Amino acid sequence: MQEKYREHQRPDKWCSLLFENAAMMDRSDRLEDALGGLSCNMSASSGLDSCFILLSDAGGIDARSEWKVAAGCRADISPGRILHISRTAMAAVDSMGPAEAHAGDLGLSGYEGTGFLCVPLVSHMRTVGLAVLYTSGKCVDIPPDTIELLVMMGVQGAHAIDEFNYKQELQKRTDELRRVYEIQRRITSTIDLDEATESIVENAPYITRFQHCLIYLLDPNERRIVSVRAPEAVEKKFGKLKFSLDELVATRIAMDERKPLFIEDARTFPNISKRIVNMLGWVSAIVLPLISRDRVLGVMWLYTTDRMVHFDDNDRRSAIALSDQAANVIDAARIHKELEESYEKLKDLDRTKMEFFTLISHELRNPLAIIKGYTELLYDGTLGPINDKQKDKLARVRENVDKLADMVGKMSEISSLESRKYTVDRVPVSLGDMVSEIAETMGFLFQNKRITLNVDIPENLPLVEVDRKKMEQVLLNLLNNALKYTPEGGHVTVTAEDRPADILVSVWDTGIGIPQKDLDKIFSGFYHSGYKLSYEYKGPGLGLAISRKIIEGHGGRIWAKSEVGKGSTFYFTIPKRTVASGSAEAKTT
Repeated sequence: MQEKYREHQRPDKWCSLLFENAAMMDRSDRLEDALGGLSCNMSASSGLDSCFILLSDAGGIDARSEWKVAAGCRADISPGRILHISRTAMAAVDSMGPAEAHAGDLGLSGYEGTGFLCVPLVSHMRTVGLAVLYTSGKCVDIPPDTIELLVMMGVQGAHAIDEFNYKQELQKRTDELRRVYEIQRRITSTIDLDEATESIVENAPYITRFQHCLIYLLDPNERRIVSVRAPEAVEKKFGKLKFSLDELVATRIAMDERKPLFIEDARTFPNISKRIVNMLGWVSAIVLPLISRDRVLGVMWLYTTDRMVHFDDNDRRSAIALSDQAANVIDAARIHKELEESYEKLKDLDRTKMEFFTLISHELRNPLAIIKGYTELLYDGTLGPINDKQKDKLARVRENVDKLADMVGKMSEISSLESRKYTVDRVPVSLGDMVSEIAETMGFLFQNKRITLNVDIPENLPLVEVDRKKMEQVLLNLLNNALKYTPEGGHVTVTAEDRPADILVSVWDTGIGIPQKDLDKIFSGFYHSGYKLSYEYKGPGLGLAISRKIIEGHGGRIWAKSEVGKGSTFYFTIPKRTVASGSAEAKTT
């Protein structure tokens, strides 16, 4: 009766033991603590003297693999029953027997014991370790139900080991990603080519398992090395490295095939320069082509000098990711450098152009004044009588001299605007009154060409502080353009809009229009559209360039929208913010 009662109570006791065992491992912050508690619980549940846990290495189990003991020892597993239990990964327990029968299997012959009980720790049909229980006293028989309890405890332990390993791997991966992100942030934080390559070679060892990184950059148009970047320590030892692409066989292979070369043993690898291997002390290496926008920009070497690396997927993945990142950074830095150089060349050309404008306007102003003066004297008959035919010819000369003088004046003005030596004399101005006055002044010109000129300006438009003379010049330039490029019978409309931050002025016409590709160029000066109809209205194209400088000098902007054959609309803005009146150096961009 008592035996039946004990059998009835046993499942409840098991549940309690298993619950306490699971709770203990769940509370443990360290794997060592959890396994120590598991050892104690299994030993107490079995009635045996002691228990220790053996954990398998990540590489798996073979005839001579090492196992880690929870207490910090190491043990070798020899072929035998213990190894069989671990390999089967089945929830089976080796039967008790003489200590000598299994102590040798575990490499624990130094332990004094009369019997061993081995419980595989199985999680998802995979053995992650062994619980080894032993007694130094009299051999005892372990009941099957106790063995079953120990097996369930072993399963709990195996799940706990998996969970700890998963957390550890997750933390390791998180730390790696954080480190990779920080290094990539450093690498991508510069757009200077030299700084970018230096940052890559110095930080690469923190992302990969390789001590050293070298980068060879190639001429984009020729297959030749133009620069080499190595870590400071390497350059101190060997100086500036110089190699010919002809001797870099492995490098050429990686470039031609556009694939990385993974070299575990550089000393026996056939396609490699022995001079480089011996000089730099290569043991293992990866040769990676740096490819961006389908162009090979250079090659990256990652190599070790103290150990051989057996590549795994993580090595390959991290090396390729690093080379891709490096290629993009180098390409961006190179593009930036090319843009800077192009910008400097454009600035030099622009300076030369302005110097030419200044020189020409200075050299032509006096001769033109003399020509114009004598033309007027001849035309008026002051220097003697002339006939009608001569007078007609002189009128044409006078007209062209005026055109040339106007061009010289504009060249001088744009040179002054570009050099930022002009001043903006701001005074409160009503744009509505200014537009109305200019429209009235030019009205007869539009009437002669039978073009309707409309002005639509709100009466309550606020005053703006502008240089009146220069702002009139902008409006005259825009209206003259509209007059010039609008055929007879067309329409031109000037409007203004009061906006929160500025006043928007527009000049709309039904002229010949401007091709879309030319809209950004028409404000540069001396630009003429390739549109065939525009050749009928050829001019120097300086008016819009001058207008842009004036508007930008007031803190506004000017632009155009157009469609060929349907007309154009020119817009400019004047900020409402008032500034101190009087002379102030204009800010141009």
